[in-house]
Amino acid sequence: MSPPMEFIDTPRNRSIELPLWFLVALTLAYALPGNVGHAPWRGDDALHIGIAFEMLHDGHWLVPTVAGLPWNDSPPLLHWLGAITGALLGWLLPLADAIRLGTVLAVVGALWLLRETARLLFDDTVGTAALLLGIGSIGLVVHAHEAQPMMLLMASQAANLYGLALMPRDAKRGGLIAGAAAGAAFLTNGLHGLLLTLPLWVLLALGCRECRQGALRGGLLRGLGLALLLSVLWPIALAIWAPAHLTDWWRQELAESLPHAGHLARLRATSEQIGWFTWPLWPVAVYALWRRRHALRNYPHALLLSGLVLSLLVVVTTGTLRPANALPLLPAFIVLAASEVTRLRRGAANLFDWFGIMTFCALGIFVWLAWSASQFGWPAPLARNVLRLAPDFVPSWSWLLLILALGLSIAWIVALVRMPYFPLRGALRWALGVTLLWGLAATLWLPWIDHTKSYETISNQMARHVLQYVPPGTCIASRGAGDSQRAAFYFHEQLRLDPSATAAASCPLMITFASGRSDEPAAGADWLVVWTHQRGRGRQADSITLWRRAPVVAVAAATP
Repeated sequence: MSPPMEFIDTPRNRSIELPLWFLVALTLAYALPGNVGHAPWRGDDALHIGIAFEMLHDGHWLVPTVAGLPWNDSPPLLHWLGAITGALLGWLLPLADAIRLGTVLAVVGALWLLRETARLLFDDTVGTAALLLGIGSIGLVVHAHEAQPMMLLMASQAANLYGLALMPRDAKRGGLIAGAAAGAAFLTNGLHGLLLTLPLWVLLALGCRECRQGALRGGLLRGLGLALLLSVLWPIALAIWAPAHLTDWWRQELAESLPHAGHLARLRATSEQIGWFTWPLWPVAVYALWRRRHALRNYPHALLLSGLVLSLLVVVTTGTLRPANALPLLPAFIVLAASEVTRLRRGAANLFDWFGIMTFCALGIFVWLAWSASQFGWPAPLARNVLRLAPDFVPSWSWLLLILALGLSIAWIVALVRMPYFPLRGALRWALGVTLLWGLAATLWLPWIDHTKSYETISNQMARHVLQYVPPGTCIASRGAGDSQRAAFYFHEQLRLDPSATAAASCPLMITFASGRSDEPAAGADWLVVWTHQRGRGRQADSITLWRRAPVVAVAAATP
């Protein structure tokens, strides 16, 4: 049993040792809300839950598919993990929640591996700081609560750092962990995964003065062998059973891995995204590098700095500019910031602490006021804005969720009033603040978010109209529907939306879709409207129309 929190008086300040049970409870309080209790949300969540569902429902374990069509964007490790948790726990939880537990494992694994990495490179206090700063990271919070392959990539990066940090002490074990991490990174994100892990091994081989060279070479060779073994298993299986998919995936993988200058051409947008995504880590990490600039050749700082530079190069020169693609920046940032946050001077530590307090108090009050506006119409100006975003939302709330939200708010107030100064106070309050805000969103605002981001109700309505015209399993053409929408409709009602021109020419039904401010594509003159649905406004808007093919009317030839 873990000891209770201990208050230890020292000449300078009062120190608090955060026990293991508290850190475990805080991690679960952060990771579980929002990952359970709701249908798949549009975007990556619906897409990847849908792919894992097809593995369970249709047996597509080798080739990821969306509504029966191959999906080439990434290897399937997260989908395998989600399908396994879905198969094991689908009897206990709704299937979407059970599948999303694969992401929960990745989130918890990433945070605790970064904690263990910081403990190896520095000390136990820095390890605790790494866990708290990871939870308090602004960029992590949304993606930690959706089915997201990049979260598993981040966990693989954390495992790679942990294995490399362990190498000076135990080269054999460290090499195997790093090798398994590199293999998992490839099975999660393809060549990008290898680019984010294997180059750090070169640093270890060339710059680790603390390592015994004979043991180091043996550990690296074992790790490299394991990494190669894990990396080739899936492509070999594809070459045997699905060679066409292997060719398509490899062609797309090479194209997406080539460096480009597109993000640099949009330097301001790229800098802004990285800046807010890595808040509040980057100011503390940059300060750590400046303070330790004379010790950057030492292995701990050299490893973290190299990991940071490597991830920046990969993020800035490859892929698309979307928030999830910035997740590889976080592991090195988190440990670097943790190495300095416990050594901040009293004034800087208080500034870091008070900025977090003011931010989360203001945002927490706003969340409560916005909830009141959505449920009771007060305050009226805020109620009008909420209504404009979702004009068809019917207010509803649960006593259980309301009590949980009140409990989170009271715990935050107690942490503000009763917590004395100690080196980890700022990091702890950032972690508690992010947990508070996400907890309020996942309790007070869950019905509203479900209404605006879930396709469950829309899929049910659409399926009823589809079955009036065609039997189950009939092909349905689609225009404008992305992978996320197609995956969601198949997950909820097994509606297979086919975007191909062949389907548009032969299927008896068609669905057209538009999101945000884009215009809905027209079906054509030979189609009749069956059902239409609109929800939301602005960027949150969805417009969906179900069409049936107009009957062909034969025209008799005129007799002379």
